[in-house]
Amino acid sequence: MAEPLRALGHSVYAPSFTGMGDRAHLLGPRIDIETFVEDLVQLIVSEELRDVVLVGHSFGGVPVSGVADRIPEAIGHLVYLDAIVPESGKSVFSTYPAAEAQARIEAAERANGGLAAPAPLALPQSIGLRPGSADYDWVLRRLTPHPMRTYTSALTLRNLVGNGLPRTYVHCSEPSYATIEGSRALVRSWPGWRWIELRAPHEAMITHPDEIARILLAI
Repeated sequence: MAEPLRALGHSVYAPSFTGMGDRAHLLGPRIDIETFVEDLVQLIVSEELRDVVLVGHSFGGVPVSGVADRIPEAIGHLVYLDAIVPESGKSVFSTYPAAEAQARIEAAERANGGLAAPAPLALPQSIGLRPGSADYDWVLRRLTPHPMRTYTSALTLRNLVGNGLPRTYVHCSEPSYATIEGSRALVRSWPGWRWIELRAPHEAMITHPDEIARILLAI
């Protein structure tokens, strides 16, 4: 599963699956989008990384935008892998279709009083994984509840999205993930972006790891 990506030692990945991964035990009401941004900033600073190719997939486009705003001197290139692209002062949910945002809010209220969106019991067809396959089962096992305040708190940027850094948007087009079409429209309306069409589903780093590795290695 996504083995070629392990060779990309100069890349840093923002969260791409629903939840908090190996920090799921830290879930609490104070976690917001700034928590995710600061986690990445501190990783890069503490490891003294430079010329980082910073990759944000899906939701991960929001925290990587915050990182680029805070420590641009450490970033060589931003890659938005079929990702949300935020505008300053807006939340993740402000980029979502209203019905989908409301459904997640209601699911969180039912599950845990609104603390976190529960991990789904099944994966949407749009991500491109076949039910019963090893990759499908692996992703489903890795999902954890996702703190709601990361969806509802606004990301504040001091600079334009991308902070003048080289940046690439990879649109996974087969099928196109409709939830983030608003972000893609923003990118297409802004100058200075490289745009790549990839004939792959939303979770392309799992379904098409070789293609993603080639894109990153070519940067």
